[in-house]
Amino acid sequence: MKKTRMIGLSLSLSLGLVASYVPKAMAAYEQVKQPSMLQPIVDHVDVIAHRGASGYAPEHTLAAYEKAIKMKANYVELDLHMTKDGELIAIHDSTLARTTNVEEKYPDRAPWRVKDFTLAEIKKLDAGSWFNKTYPEYAKKQYVGEKIPTLQEVIDFIKKKGSKVALYIETKDPDVYPGMEEKLVEILKKNGYLKKDKVVFQSFSEASLRKLQEIVPKDIPLLQLYSPNMIQGKNLDDVFNRAAEYAEGVGPDKSLVTPAFMQEAHEHHMIVHPYTVNTKDEMVEQLSLGVDGMFTNYPDRLVELNKKAYISHGAASGEVTDTSAVLWARTSQPAMVRFEVSDDASFKKAIIKTEKAASKHDLTVQVKVTRLKPDTIYYYRVQALPGSNQVSGTFKTAPAKNELKPLTIVWGGDTGGQGNIPPFKAFSEMADLKPDFFLFSGDTIYADNATPAVPNPPSKNIEDFWAKYKENRTDPNLRKLLQSTSTYAIWDDHEVKNDFSGPFEPLTSTGFRAFTDYWPISDERSSSGKLYHKFSWGNTVDLFILNNRSYRDPDTKPDGMDKTMLGQEQLEWLKKELLNSDAQVKLIASSVPISIPTGKPNARDSWANGDNINPNDNTGYEHEFAKISKFIKENNIKNVNFVTADIHYADIIQYDPDHNGTVDYREFASGPIGAGTGQPTTLDPTFGPERLYAEGGFFNFGVIKVDPGLKQLTVEIRDENGKVHFHRDFPIE
Repeated sequence: MKKTRMIGLSLSLSLGLVASYVPKAMAAYEQVKQPSMLQPIVDHVDVIAHRGASGYAPEHTLAAYEKAIKMKANYVELDLHMTKDGELIAIHDSTLARTTNVEEKYPDRAPWRVKDFTLAEIKKLDAGSWFNKTYPEYAKKQYVGEKIPTLQEVIDFIKKKGSKVALYIETKDPDVYPGMEEKLVEILKKNGYLKKDKVVFQSFSEASLRKLQEIVPKDIPLLQLYSPNMIQGKNLDDVFNRAAEYAEGVGPDKSLVTPAFMQEAHEHHMIVHPYTVNTKDEMVEQLSLGVDGMFTNYPDRLVELNKKAYISHGAASGEVTDTSAVLWARTSQPAMVRFEVSDDASFKKAIIKTEKAASKHDLTVQVKVTRLKPDTIYYYRVQALPGSNQVSGTFKTAPAKNELKPLTIVWGGDTGGQGNIPPFKAFSEMADLKPDFFLFSGDTIYADNATPAVPNPPSKNIEDFWAKYKENRTDPNLRKLLQSTSTYAIWDDHEVKNDFSGPFEPLTSTGFRAFTDYWPISDERSSSGKLYHKFSWGNTVDLFILNNRSYRDPDTKPDGMDKTMLGQEQLEWLKKELLNSDAQVKLIASSVPISIPTGKPNARDSWANGDNINPNDNTGYEHEFAKISKFIKENNIKNVNFVTADIHYADIIQYDPDHNGTVDYREFASGPIGAGTGQPTTLDPTFGPERLYAEGGFFNFGVIKVDPGLKQLTVEIRDENGKVHFHRDFPIE
């Protein structure tokens, strides 16, 4: 691969050290910093004016190039074709029809290919009027009569303007124009532009780039352009190994840019310049993935994002009650963040909250909004000041305490594990159901698995953990869901380390810190460190969120009356809240299942010990769950449903622990949303489970609908495309 100073590798993270905020027990872990592949490998994200500032002026005209120069673009892009008499001109299409009046001027010369016209004939064409008709909001009288410029005219124009802008030249259809590359090099050399800081070459044609490699100085960058169909179905490592033979980078269609694509590119030390990125939202998404530059028709927008703070990884709402909500966002640099909340989409009357995004929380910021109205849709927008870019979202408050209102919940867990990385299609399908809230049932990241964010796991320091959350937030589908409804987030083992027991794992405090930085969580849950809490949806549902990690004894400890997963305080809290609940439906959100043995033999991680699988296995936490089961039964608490994940397949189970023919509670398990898929295993029989449905081998999520009028609870399991695999209506007793 050719090496150039343009690619100033800087793979070490520039996130700032936070050792002073980390417990002393973590000091050893804080010494090792790992590179993320989801950050630029250059010192500056380049602004490439696509066909000039072509969103504001006719493409490939001096007017478009002048606007790009004024907007401080780093490069103006030129697509080159060759005329019949051998002149290189700047035009994108191989024909003149779309951007000139050639059909009117030369009606008998269809299909009006560039190669069939002399430069003198082309200079008679109007290359600007079409723009005024197509984009009237940017129309200007002076665009009428704009001409298609030659390469020489573009160079002369830039020199006249005294600009430092460089050229980003694409050889278009080079097989149609023999000698194009030699002619191009000759002109650039004559004008002093055959230098690394003056020009970059790009092409969809590998042959053209290989020819240029032989005739230009070694330090001039070459970039291979890719359309989706060029690499569809191909191994990315093979693609980049080949490209690295002659190119310093790639120019992919923006749809191709994913964490996996970025990892392959940056591991090959190749820069990534996607095309064509025009909206600020698209630009922010590409920046979150770590691209090294972008082609855009609106260079001023990217210039602003490079200079001013912006909301970098979407926004979210959570912990919603009937009168309050927590809002979350992250900025690109330290900034004051402004939140506006209103029940009116026009924001005529809005609650305004501001909070500073600081490095000690990885530039994440949260605010609590109070005095909201029950059972109301609220709109919010968030902005990092003084930047102009805004991110918006909606959430719905819970009904008043005594009201019975129907609701729809989506739930699932397990994202980013076993080689599965964003994007995750299921999140988009969840959002399309317009749920009242999303229950994220744990393993919201896989801190101990290899992904582009942390290629050498496990996560060892706070930067690693933060990087994992940012990686999943690059997923537009997840951002879509988080910005369309509220979220209640639970942590499980992979937020820290596989099957960890909180009091005995040195990384617990670091994982907890990152989890509470990246999810909208109330101070009541986070500042005390307890995480368990009850949320009510009117009188329809009480949601009991458990913390299955922070208080547990080691998985390897033999089970007994004193072994705990929840800790005594949390256990007593759960029993008290269940007893006092008068909600029609009780949902207990547990990150681990009841009767499905997880973990390893003699180190069971869920409630079940699996002694029917291994009679000598005396681990698990069955004695503690037996206390919960007995309490539900003895107090005749009806309509209790455990909502779980973690097992990487879907399972619907009902329980009759005393085998009297009466169902005492149920368990609904879904997942994975985006992790390794598993297959149903044998149920532990201790609590009398009856399996109603089980299916593995696919990405899935769950849907719960509660209809108080019909006194009916509906449960569905859907795949990542929204197809229903299981549907069952249960009566509300």
